[in-house]
Amino acid sequence: MKEATEERKSIEAASQTVGFKSGNEMAALAASQINYHIMGYYPITPSTEIVEELDAMFAEGQHSIHLIPGDGEHGAAGICFGATTAGARVFNATSSQGLLFSLEQLPVQSSTRLPMVLNLVCRAISAPLNIRCDHSDLMMALNLGWIILLARDPQMAYDMNIIAVKIGEAKDVRLPVIVAFDGFFTSHQKRRVKYFSDRKTIEGFLGNPKPQYTSIDPENPVTFGPVMNDPDLINNKKQQSMAMEAAYNLLPKIFEEYYRISGRRFDLIDAYRTEDAEAVIILLNSAADTGKEAVDKMRRNGKKVGLISPTVLRPFPAKEIAYALSGTKVVLVADRQES
Repeated sequence: MKEATEERKSIEAASQTVGFKSGNEMAALAASQINYHIMGYYPITPSTEIVEELDAMFAEGQHSIHLIPGDGEHGAAGICFGATTAGARVFNATSSQGLLFSLEQLPVQSSTRLPMVLNLVCRAISAPLNIRCDHSDLMMALNLGWIILLARDPQMAYDMNIIAVKIGEAKDVRLPVIVAFDGFFTSHQKRRVKYFSDRKTIEGFLGNPKPQYTSIDPENPVTFGPVMNDPDLINNKKQQSMAMEAAYNLLPKIFEEYYRISGRRFDLIDAYRTEDAEAVIILLNSAADTGKEAVDKMRRNGKKVGLISPTVLRPFPAKEIAYALSGTKVVLVADRQES
């Protein structure tokens, strides 16, 4: 009883406000409470609302983020990269063609080990022109060297944005992070949510950024992204791989820390009713909620079925998925994009 009481106190320590907000609103709220130094951005549906919300919050004095529009997503990514070399805490949001326009900048950032957070509000890539959600943009991001966290609903859009800063800035990681959630299904639909009443809770969880190097210290000059031939290149890529492995090992600890202040527990995957499942469906992001309803309905009809929805896509949680499927006879992977 004593242990249960102590745990209850620890997870109720942070005061939270109940609201009714969309994924875009929650992403913007998280960014405002984190109070980034810089947001380099260029608007594109369905992510545009994030910077619109932040601009309105700035006008009301709710944060001090410098919002810098680029001449396109490529320019916005350059603004973000430059700011991270200076040691700034940096944020951005994009979708679809916007991600593709910025694409060549993104491996540069991960290879130079400069953390930031990019919200990817998933949308189909043209052609044909379509502003609805699929994961063709997300699939393009798999091999950029960025950590990828998935947010199934507006609540997770808020939580993963906070967790993203913590994991990206970790000493042994120092990698940029994508937080991906579904356009319109999550970005625009409102849900009952909770968020921290006082930004000091987030400040205490994240601490101050501690960049290892900075481009604006003339007493300690450094070079970012120099020419590297063999054997330096393979050494660089090995260190980058080790950083992703470090993220894999550290994320469960950060999830536990976040649970202590929020009461919301996350794992690398969400394995739903898989313990005795003979058939399991694997779904990314917003479809998982609908899938769980279907699992419950089929369970009531005597079907031993379950569902897996990853919370982390990079580093890929292969061991966790394999374990959850260890007793399963049939697996269906339902994807929004043929990759």
